[in-house]
Amino acid sequence: MAKPATSYRKKKVEKDELPDDSELYRDPTNTLYYTNQGLLDDAVPVLLVDGYNVCGYWMKLKKHFMKGRLDVARQKLVDELVSFSMVKEVKVVVVFDALMSGLPTHKEDFAGVDVIFSGETCADAWIEKEVVALREDGCPKVWVVTSDVCQQQAAHGAGAYIWSSKALVSEIKSMHKEVEKMMQETRSTSFQGRLLKHNLDSEVVDALKDLRDKLSENETKR
Repeated sequence: MAKPATSYRKKKVEKDELPDDSELYRDPTNTLYYTNQGLLDDAVPVLLVDGYNVCGYWMKLKKHFMKGRLDVARQKLVDELVSFSMVKEVKVVVVFDALMSGLPTHKEDFAGVDVIFSGETCADAWIEKEVVALREDGCPKVWVVTSDVCQQQAAHGAGAYIWSSKALVSEIKSMHKEVEKMMQETRSTSFQGRLLKHNLDSEVVDALKDLRDKLSENETKR
């Protein structure tokens, strides 16, 4: 059976443009999302996620995972990764063991996130091979998400940065907070701007904003 296509791979670049091995264990939180700047303008950072490893860690997914509702756990994870990919501008590939899923080997696409069901090998072996292929194709930044120590060591040896499942979950939660803050600031600015057009006193504006917030809280409690 043919292996799923990996269209996110890029053309090869000169080896001396790739990062040194000394960078592999740096904290990626400040570098993951902006690696398409500089010498490799078209380079896209790639995040390879061991899906069931994350499902087994994240409590809101684990409760479905442990009860055998793998399809529910998978979809909830994919939904989170779609948002993460869009906000952080990275290519996300999540890999699940096809045999464990009870599904044949195949690839699906959800809003730009590649979902791989690996049947020829387990997910960690597929990820390790993909790290090698991506590095050979010239991708300068490849991250692997797993809390499996052996898989972390193998992925690191193949040239990838490492994130634990805990680190990914923390980043996703931080992303939600950032988005919510931006939305609140946008709503607040828009609301205040409309009121000021009517030449209302700033104290009146603040009082109305407080009233709006209280109404929102009451609506949430219902």
